Amino acid sequence: MWALVPLKSLGSAKQRLSNTLSSAERRDLMLAMVRDVLTALKQAQQLTGVLIVSRTNESIALAQAFSTERYAESEGGNLSDALTEAADYATNILGARGVMIIPGDVPLLTAAEIDAMLEQHEQVTVVPDSDHVGTNCLVCSPANCLTFQFDGRSFTPHLESAVMANLDPKVFESPGFGLDIDTPADLTTLLTRHPGSQTGTFLDKSGIARRLKGQDNGATERIRGTDAKS
Repeated sequence: MWALVPLKSLGSAKQRLSNTLSSAERRDLMLAMVRDVLTALKQAQQLTGVLIVSRTNESIALAQAFSTERYAESEGGNLSDALTEAADYATNILGARGVMIIPGDVPLLTAAEIDAMLEQHEQVTVVPDSDHVGTNCLVCSPANCLTFQFDGRSFTPHLESAVMANLDPKVFESPGFGLDIDTPADLTTLLTRHPGSQTGTFLDKSGIARRLKGQDNGATERIRGTDAKS
């Protein structure tokens, strides 16, 4: 079983946080989160290896730092196309019998959760986001046994695709898999649950954590002021 970790251009990472973080901060945040994810993957006992799927210069340094493989996808394709290519590469070149597709923005993921999920995996395992809309992890054995449909709303389509392929999909949920970072509230949740993670440390040292706390305090004061007038 090989883990595939897609990493798109960091210059456009986490656009939903653009009102809170600068472009440089979003880039550094993404790198911190990927390092947390790669750390968990490298510690997992049920994985054979890790393949970073990216053409970025940062992915070269990450692959060297974590001793992983790297696959540079073809230009012009979308995320699903890139992962289909990478799954074929993992199968044909690395000898993978299955792949675990995991994004780089789930920094609370632990090796224990990865192993627990893979121990119950058979053909297809789909891990939803906290809203059961997107797919935060997809495990397939063999690697391309169904069509990847990563578009932000892929949880149900992936289940339906598995059924159409006469496969028996399993759904797995756990806290570390469930939190993908997209909003300031997600950052606050991460700081509450695991401030000592690499992502939490970055948020603290960069001053972002203090800014987030100030925003929360300001929102609380506004609510109190509204209550006092009512």
